[in-house]
Amino acid sequence: MDNNIIVSKATKLAENCANSLSLKIISVEYVFEHGIKILRIIAEGKDGLSIDEASLLNEAISLKLDEEDFIDEEYYLEVSSEGLEKELRNDEDITKSVGKYIFVKMYEKVNGLKEIYGDLLSFENDLLVMEYMAKNIKKKIEIKKSQICKIRLAVKF
Repeated sequence: MDNNIIVSKATKLAENCANSLSLKIISVEYVFEHGIKILRIIAEGKDGLSIDEASLLNEAISLKLDEEDFIDEEYYLEVSSEGLEKELRNDEDITKSVGKYIFVKMYEKVNGLKEIYGDLLSFENDLLVMEYMAKNIKKKIEIKKSQICKIRLAVKF
C-alpha cells in the first residue's frame, strides 16, 4: 500500500483514538529508518504528553491498527510527544510560549544575528520581542515572523 494512503488512514485512526482521550495528534509519518518501518505518531495533551497518556494512546491505536489491519508489512508503532524542544508551528504555539526560552533561526541576519536563543517577551502583530544575553549584557531584539525560518522551544543550560 502507498505510504500516503497508510499515513492518511493512520491519521484518521489516531485522531479518533486521541479524541477519546482528550489528546491531539500533531503529526503522523510512516518512515524507514535503520532497516525498519516505523509508524510514528506525535501527540500532545493539555500540558504536553505524560507517560500514562502516551501509553493509553499507544494501546488504543495499536488495538485499532490490529482491527483494521491495513498495513501489509512488519512495522513498529511509536507514539510520543514532541519533547522539550517542541517546534512552534503557528501563532497559537508562539503566543503560548511567551515567557519561555526559545531558539529562532532567521532567513537573513537581523541585528547581525542569524540564530538566537533567548526569552520570548511578547508576540503581537507578527512581531516577536526577545531578550537574550550577549557578552553578559541583556539585550532585546525585535523579529518579524516573516523573517523566521525555524522557531522552537529550547532548553537553557
